[in-house]
Amino acid sequence: MYRSGSTDTQSHLPGWFFRVLLVFGFACLFIISTTVGASTTYASGRPGGNVTDPVVRAVDVAEPAVVRIITSLGGHLTVHFSQGNVTFPQGTGNSYPLQLSGSGTFITAHGDILTADHVINPPHDQALSQFLDDQAAKDVAAYINLNARSGSQVSADQIDQELKSGSLQSAPTYDPAMSEVFLNTTYTGPLTATDLSNLPFQLHATVDRIEKESSFNQRDVAIVHVKMNDMASVQLGDSGSVQQQDKLTIIGFPGNGDVSDLPTDLLTASVNTISVSSTKTTDTGAQVIQVGGNVEHGDSGGPALDSNGAVVGIVSFGLVNSGSPGGTSFLQASSSARDLVQSLNLNTAPGAFQQAWSKAMTDYASNAPGHWHKAQQEFEQIAAKYPLFKGVTSYLTYTQQQAKTEKLPSTTSPATRPTPTNTLAAYAAWIIGGVIVLILLLALLSMVFFFRRRKTNAANRANPGRASQDQGVRPATIEQGGPNSHPGEVAGQQKQGAPQDDGMAAFGAPPATHTPQPVQSSSTSVQTVVSGTLRPWPCGHMNRANARFCSICGEPAPAPPTSRRLEQ
Repeated sequence: MYRSGSTDTQSHLPGWFFRVLLVFGFACLFIISTTVGASTTYASGRPGGNVTDPVVRAVDVAEPAVVRIITSLGGHLTVHFSQGNVTFPQGTGNSYPLQLSGSGTFITAHGDILTADHVINPPHDQALSQFLDDQAAKDVAAYINLNARSGSQVSADQIDQELKSGSLQSAPTYDPAMSEVFLNTTYTGPLTATDLSNLPFQLHATVDRIEKESSFNQRDVAIVHVKMNDMASVQLGDSGSVQQQDKLTIIGFPGNGDVSDLPTDLLTASVNTISVSSTKTTDTGAQVIQVGGNVEHGDSGGPALDSNGAVVGIVSFGLVNSGSPGGTSFLQASSSARDLVQSLNLNTAPGAFQQAWSKAMTDYASNAPGHWHKAQQEFEQIAAKYPLFKGVTSYLTYTQQQAKTEKLPSTTSPATRPTPTNTLAAYAAWIIGGVIVLILLLALLSMVFFFRRRKTNAANRANPGRASQDQGVRPATIEQGGPNSHPGEVAGQQKQGAPQDDGMAAFGAPPATHTPQPVQSSSTSVQTVVSGTLRPWPCGHMNRANARFCSICGEPAPAPPTSRRLEQ
């Protein structure tokens, strides 16, 4: 079928308008989603990680209480030569400095630290003796070469092997051990010092006394004291509640993690997740927890935390089999440490710092209205009261940024429950979106009605006589006969008297003439019948036989049959 140019343009206008409305609607939905998402979007690099996870938050709260402990002791090696014994290093008051590293945890606010006994009191075992051999081998080789005959020189490596194998007999002796405690970088923040000896004195302290200990051969736990007050601390948990397959978190300073000698690297703690394999009891009656996971030398004495951030174990020792890719690690149960704490009558209640830090971290991880402003104020108070605690800086900076875009809840009466800011924003966005969608629907319906009217008017202009013809048609009348009348004859008379549609008139042919037929009268009542009958068009709508355009969509009338009708 063919349409005029004006009709084609008009039929395309609603499609273009619909596409514009569709684009506009998608834009509105994008704005709504952006509005709702903006209230819950966090900046990248959030300090503390996923603090909404209680386990992560518990570790963040506990980590400032974990310290690195470096124990130093002097070693002397007496070598048995054929001509006599010689002690190295030679000279009065000299010794080989031996250092061992471990971990510990403040369990009170008053400087009491829980660690493994072998960290602060290294056992004089073969491992320590071999460490001393390594230090003394160079001096022993120099002494031998100086006093040997010419041409019989030895190297330090050769002497080291002879000392370890026992072919060159020796006996080690050790000076009393001294331990130094260093705060980690979650407390101190990044450090500018190039050596541990250059650290500010407030960031480390010497152990002034061993308060209580159980030797390595017994329970391998100890409580030492340093002169520090109002410190971060961790509570002791119940090791009896630990079950197989439980997940624990250890915090420590493994030697394999020391990638440099810079204090910032040496004092950055490592956090690892381990799993409980079983709980056992040693021959000495100590309760231990067998664990699987990444436990290294240097983690010794460090805490094993449960999901609440409480100490349920202390890293103690490991068993390594030759040819095995890994070893089995054991924790001393916190019940052993609790016995020491109770015997010392220590006050393990959190101090002022720990209470403020825990409260600030709880508000920092919250989703309550105004929590960013609240956490910001609490971090500011901590920073002002504890200037050495530089670990708060990143949290304070982050909360200040978040507080700038946070809407504070309106002041309400105590009986009124405030609606969260995120919920209010979501409600407002959905209300605005609903209004916009309603406006779009009304606009779409209005445009459809408008263009349909335009099509109808265009059709009337194209066929000026149609409107008058439709209005001038009146129902023809027939008379119903009495009991002897025949309905078929009446129907036939009506068909003859009804106006006939000449299908060729639409193609320019003159309309056919019709001779009126007489209508038989009857005394029965008159009924009205609509001229013509409705029939379906190709467009799918029902129209009169004499219509030139579809009354619904404006489609032109279909072509009439090609055969002409013979007039009687």
